[in-house]
Amino acid sequence: MISTYRQNLLESIATTIADYRKDEIEPITPDHVNRWVEQFNRDDQLTILAEMDAILKKYYVSQQKAKDIIHRALTSHKIFGTHPERVIPLTRFLRIQRKGISQGDLLTLADEVTQAEYGISITSCGESPVAYIYLDDCLFSGNTVRYDLKQWLPEAIRGTTVYLIFLAAHNRGLSYLQQQLDVEAKVYDVSLDYRKWYKFNNLPQDTERFECLWPCEISGDELVDAYIQQVRDRCQGKIFSPRLFRPSGVPTKETIFSSPEAREVVERAFLKAGAYIVSLAKNPKPEMRPLGYEYLESLGFGAIFVTYRNIANNCPLVLWWGDPSFPSSHPVSKWYPLFPRKVNQP
Repeated sequence: MISTYRQNLLESIATTIADYRKDEIEPITPDHVNRWVEQFNRDDQLTILAEMDAILKKYYVSQQKAKDIIHRALTSHKIFGTHPERVIPLTRFLRIQRKGISQGDLLTLADEVTQAEYGISITSCGESPVAYIYLDDCLFSGNTVRYDLKQWLPEAIRGTTVYLIFLAAHNRGLSYLQQQLDVEAKVYDVSLDYRKWYKFNNLPQDTERFECLWPCEISGDELVDAYIQQVRDRCQGKIFSPRLFRPSGVPTKETIFSSPEAREVVERAFLKAGAYIVSLAKNPKPEMRPLGYEYLESLGFGAIFVTYRNIANNCPLVLWWGDPSFPSSHPVSKWYPLFPRKVNQP
């Protein structure tokens, strides 16, 4: 029999993420959440539920929340000055994303905002632009936006500004993007202005805060040990070392989990299950890692940001990998995801 506390957590999580891929997948229910969490060690399940409940309440972005964030951005005096109603009609909304449809979906919300606030569709804005807006849900490594804009920059009018507006951004990727893209933009006399609603600190050298998942060292788990050995083998003879386990005592300030102990429980469970998932793939890509896809050699990106539209593969595999519709003999049927993921198409 499920305890009242557990049932409350299941219901709370299901309510928070109720509009995740609404009308594309079966409705999110407490039973769905329970089926997912039951795959972990029983001793860890309540901690995982409690921590995920708090994280999702704080960071999950529903469609209404996304629209609210975009509304605040497009009516912001801090971004567009004292008269945004004069600036927005002169600003072109870029639709240049090379992969995925997140930009198009968010531009639909932006169009609803501009029509309600300024009586103009985004398609009518910026016919002779004084500025541009690049809108997207989350900046992870920074590569997507960098190459989107690098390809487009020759078309920009000189002397203009591009406002890059994200629902969320990770500061490691943001730092990389600024180093690379600011130089490229200067060639075309274009200024870049970066704006984000949520900011996640994920610089490994920042000992105070780390707002992604990054497990401390564990040993004795066969699949984790095998994955670690594969990473070390790939790094042999290279000039870099892999980013493996989180140093003890880091971060000094816990901002994502309720306590350092709770962080360790969730990270350890996600690492073990993630290593199991990697082992299921016949020919896994090198960037497929237990804590989420990442090109750099590591345990994975470890992102926790999810929106109503989809979940990024930079999030831990346990959150999104798997498909129960496949036959029981197929590897992808061996894990039941909390957030069934829609694969981005080029």
